[in-house]
Parts: sequence; structure tokens; C-alpha cells
Amino acid sequence: MNETVDIMKINEEIAQKFRKIEEVLPSSRTIKDLFEKLLTQIEKEFHIPFVWISILNEHNLADMIKVFKSSKTLKDRINVIDRATFLDLVTESTTPKLVNDNLKPFYKLLPRKKKYFIKSLAIAPIIVNREIIGSINYGDFSSLRYQPGMDTSLLEKLVFSVSGRLSSIMDGGNETRS
Repeated sequence: MNETVDIMKINEEIAQKFRKIEEVLPSSRTIKDLFEKLLTQIEKEFHIPFVWISILNEHNLADMIKVFKSSKTLKDRINVIDRATFLDLVTESTTPKLVNDNLKPFYKLLPRKKKYFIKSLAIAPIIVNREIIGSINYGDFSSLRYQPGMDTSLLEKLVFSVSGRLSSIMDGGNETRS
């Protein structure tokens, strides 16, 4: 019984960390602000060594890519990738993907200017207007941190909130503002 109580307590602590991150999203008025806050909060709450964004190299996302590259916080934590390569890795799924085996193909998601030594990876697709535009990626030294079969519902809820806030910002015409 104590083991069950311990697991419930751990799960509640994790849920609380996700709630803290989600609470800062509505105050973001620009794409830059949204992703700077998001990456900073994720690292702070979960002590994840590597968090970065993969974004599709498409014409309609060019302004967003410029915004990311103009940010001190984001410029080294962005990977611009073509759609075919991205979808080969994550398919059309909108649910997070957890990987801790055969990571070499996923190195295509890593930022070019940084070398991350990762043994497990969580990839959470970002959706705008029902289209995948990229992902928020989490990497760790431990192969046990992200394992296929783990529950990703809280991560999925977070990326849904991020996608919703991003859509709102873009609909408001703020996508090129820093």
C-alpha cells in the first residue's frame, strides 16, 4: 500500500509541475516570449538537460524561424528540418513519441550548433491549424527517462496548450514580433 501511495504522490508532483508550466503560457504575447518561457520553465521544473525546438523548413514558417534565430535563448536551440525527414521520424501522429533505442536517426532533430549526448528522447509535436509544424524535444543522458510505453498524457496536454497559445498569437498577427 505504501508503494501505491508513493507512486500517487510522485504522479501528483509531476502533474503540478506541468500545471506550473501551463500557467505561464497565457501571459505570452509573442512567439519569442512563448517559447523562451516554455523552454526555461521546462528546464526549471523537470531538470531536463536538453530541451529544444524542431521547426519545419516551410515558407509559411519563415517568419517564425527568423524570430527563433533572433532570440539569444532560442537561436542555439532550434533545428530547422524538412517535412519529409521530420515525418519519417515522428509520422503523422500528434501524440508524443518516446525513444530510448536506436537513436541515431533522431539525431536529425538535434540543433546543428549543439551536440547533445542523449540516451532517451521525447518528441512532442506542435500543431497549428491541424497541421504539424514541428516539435518540442526533450533529451536526457539516461535511457530510463523516456521509454516507449510510458504515459505521455500530461506532456500531450502541455503541447496542446502550447499549440493553442501559438495559434492565438499567430491569429493575432504577432508572429513576427519579438
